[in-house]
Amino acid sequence: MLDVDIEDQLVEKTGGKLQLTALMQKRMVELKRGARPLVETTSTDLQEIVIQEILQDKVVLAELEEKEKDFLSEARKLSGEGDSKEEREVFGSDLKKVKEERIKELSEFLNPTSE
Repeated sequence: MLDVDIEDQLVEKTGGKLQLTALMQKRMVELKRGARPLVETTSTDLQEIVIQEILQDKVVLAELEEKEKDFLSEARKLSGEGDSKEEREVFGSDLKKVKEERIKELSEFLNPTSE
């Protein structure tokens, strides 16, 4: 269990508990797969290594690309009609439709058919 002060520092550096959890999980997977630690430490505990990397600003979550930001808005368009500015509820089927459309577009791009 983390010290409360260290946890507060980590949450502040990452922008929230969910972001902290995601970053720690992703980095621990990288380390398990053979990535080298970005900090000098004698510890072999992956959690301790990741904590030190975050505290020393060696790892951060990547920003979403513009296409990724648009993904959810496209799904919202599918889930409702009209010009209402209220947030639309997004269902898994809406996300699936957007994903299928993107896969189809990519497939057509990579495998053009001669017409």
